[in-house]
Amino acid sequence: MADKVSMSSIAKELGVSKNTVSLALRGVPGISESTRKLVLEKAVELGYQYKPSGSREKKARNLCLVVPRSAQNSIDFFSLIQIGIEDEAKKNNMNTILHYYDEGDGEFQTPLCIKDNIVSGIITLGRVSENTVKALCSYRLPIVLVDNYFDDLEIDCVLTDNQSGGYIATEYLVSNGHKDIGFFGSIDASISYYDRYMGYTKAMMRNGLPVDDSLAVFIDNDLDLYEQAVGKLRLMQSTGSFPTAFVCRNDAGAIFLYKVLKQLELLIPEQVSVIGFDDISTAADILPELTTMRVNKEWMGRKAVMKIISLLGEPNRVAEKLLLAAKLVERNSVKTIG
Repeated sequence: MADKVSMSSIAKELGVSKNTVSLALRGVPGISESTRKLVLEKAVELGYQYKPSGSREKKARNLCLVVPRSAQNSIDFFSLIQIGIEDEAKKNNMNTILHYYDEGDGEFQTPLCIKDNIVSGIITLGRVSENTVKALCSYRLPIVLVDNYFDDLEIDCVLTDNQSGGYIATEYLVSNGHKDIGFFGSIDASISYYDRYMGYTKAMMRNGLPVDDSLAVFIDNDLDLYEQAVGKLRLMQSTGSFPTAFVCRNDAGAIFLYKVLKQLELLIPEQVSVIGFDDISTAADILPELTTMRVNKEWMGRKAVMKIISLLGEPNRVAEKLLLAAKLVERNSVKTIG
């Protein structure tokens, strides 16, 4: 009978410990995803029904952090936001249950900790799709998106003020005498990148400078696209309309641009100035050190937890989009001209 199946039964079938089975069923970290998948499949096969404690105290102590696996590729960015979330949660006597998922796996599978009603709030990190967010919202728990938003969803978000940051970065180049300013990096991969580009265009127009897409290189910072980037910049050279400076969608894109400019034998900042966004650790390690816009990543995470706590106390309040300012960090990749 299914009601006689226990965690011990599952553990014996798989040759793992009862604690491993418990971690898998509760959706908490401490085991590999492959092991978790085996446990969940075996539980379904044996007809096991996980029945968590429904106490108010247990529920109130847990948050579910939903993270797409692509976020793990963002150097020094989402990992620091996650640290801020976990630290602030711990400070408020709350546990953080991590749930990683692959965007390419088809329909989003809601974490068991949410299905089993053992969390009191949900935080999503990075580029989570609108359909996934809608699925999470159906559980009617407080939810906060970090570094993401949707224009047609009334939902709480914590973001960097990316548009103002893009404006400040571009204005800084203009103040240093640059007029032919290009933009480097795809703007479709993230709403944050698009907003930074909009800040760039706003600054250009306010300074009476043309927004010329022939000076833009809308590609991802992917090594597979290296030759494509070199080709586009060589085409710019051949037309005689090469920018004196580039605003980059992020620091990873700026570092990628460094490699492309080196291939073209163009010196930074003597011939081309470069400004990034995010202030990852590598920005201060490369030569020349990268001028960039600093994002307070840990504070974004802390603010998300604070927002969840405030929603628990006032669940029907109007949704807010909390924007945190980005700060210009001057280093050595921008030259004054003119």
